Amino acid sequence: MKGTSFFMDLETKKLKLLEQLNKATGINFDITDSSLSDEETINKLKEMVVRFNVLDSKSSFYRAFVTRELAYSDAAAYIHRFHIKEDAIRMLFYLESQQDYTKEAVSLLKSLLPDSQDALIEIDSSHILLILHFEKYPNPDEINQYCHEFLDMLESEAFISFKVSYDVPIHKFTDLPKCYKDIVMGMHIGNTFRSTDKVYSYSVLGLGRLLYNVPLPEVEIYLNSHINVDTLSHLDEETLNLLESFFDNDLSLAETSRKMFIHRNTLIYRLDKFADLTGYDVRKFSDAITVKLSLMLYNYIRATS
Repeated sequence: MKGTSFFMDLETKKLKLLEQLNKATGINFDITDSSLSDEETINKLKEMVVRFNVLDSKSSFYRAFVTRELAYSDAAAYIHRFHIKEDAIRMLFYLESQQDYTKEAVSLLKSLLPDSQDALIEIDSSHILLILHFEKYPNPDEINQYCHEFLDMLESEAFISFKVSYDVPIHKFTDLPKCYKDIVMGMHIGNTFRSTDKVYSYSVLGLGRLLYNVPLPEVEIYLNSHINVDTLSHLDEETLNLLESFFDNDLSLAETSRKMFIHRNTLIYRLDKFADLTGYDVRKFSDAITVKLSLMLYNYIRATS
């Protein structure tokens, strides 16, 4: 299973488009015989969906455009109708709820969109896309603050836990579909390799993005020649969290023990136990790299199994 397997296969795409067409027209369509290829059939279905669906709001237009159901060549009339500035600084934020979100969550998010150019798009029952406009490019600290404002408010007022992924700001309207595709992938990569985090930046998921596209047979070969899957599967959550904290704190014993509220000697004892079990002492840089990669690849296997 490839890292991009979360994108629908051709048959699933056809079924989804037929469902949308049925909903838009009230007529049940079916494909029994066609001289077109699968790709050509999908493109024709997309054209029909766009023709029959009335894009009666800015949000519905954005949804059709970022998901590539509406081509840029067909978007001009809607851009003019909804007074959308093509050359503007935008950021996309892809939110994923841990349960089906409520109308209250949507209302709360809309309250954070003061600019008339901003948009909220409900992708499905657990995913929301925010398109925000900026007068100037926000810096990383400002972006991080926006993300935590979203998440903190939703958790404290709507009582729903979300995660968010984003990429760098863009200024071309035509970049929206690619940016959307990247942050959807960023959510999958983040959930695979950094599942305890709540904010994922696609542009800084470099190692995760690389490993996400490694074929599973190659992953298994690497693990079996270093730390096998069976050994990793027997590690408890406490040990896994300790190792992640040790890596996050640049292999610093003092900083890790402080952050995890454990005595330095207790930390050393646990790292020694891990070294006895696996043969790798993560206090050594080369061993730490091997263990870090092994844990990431192990998470990849678990996520795709």
